[in-house]
Amino acid sequence: MSRHRATALALVLLAGAAGCAQGQDYAVPGDVCGVEVRPALLKPLLPPGGSFKQGDTSERGGDITGCGMEVDKRRELTFQASLVAANVDPLQVKSRNLLSAGNPQKADIGTDARIADSAAMAYSACTYKGEPHRYVVEVWVRKAPTDVNERREDLARFIAAYLPAAQKAAGCAR
Repeated sequence: MSRHRATALALVLLAGAAGCAQGQDYAVPGDVCGVEVRPALLKPLLPPGGSFKQGDTSERGGDITGCGMEVDKRRELTFQASLVAANVDPLQVKSRNLLSAGNPQKADIGTDARIADSAAMAYSACTYKGEPHRYVVEVWVRKAPTDVNERREDLARFIAAYLPAAQKAAGCAR
């Protein structure tokens, strides 16, 4: 093999190895929208990259709070939480969004939940300021999963832990 060919082959192999070794070169946060979460639950939902930023997406004065997570300046995850009246079915309200996230399936989380290919939504009945309500959390993932079953499991684990923590932080008692 000529020296030129060997050098070219070595460069191709190095480039391939660098692509495979791409990881999360940023610290995975221990909170989502100010609610403490185990980074191990959040990590599988975040893509590889070099930089990370979490920012508030809430509208001032509204009943919906949220935040977004960017990796390498691209929004990858969006989270929302809201307090709705006890007679509102949030899964019905967002049914089209869940369908567009891919094949939503019922999950045994909170009062009711759906896990889709690229989203999860769950709610629990609770009492807020003496009145019955439903506390709703949503997570929306930008990138389509390579392994749908694994993504669904990751979303289910995350939202099962996040829902009660966020609900408690919002002051909506079970």
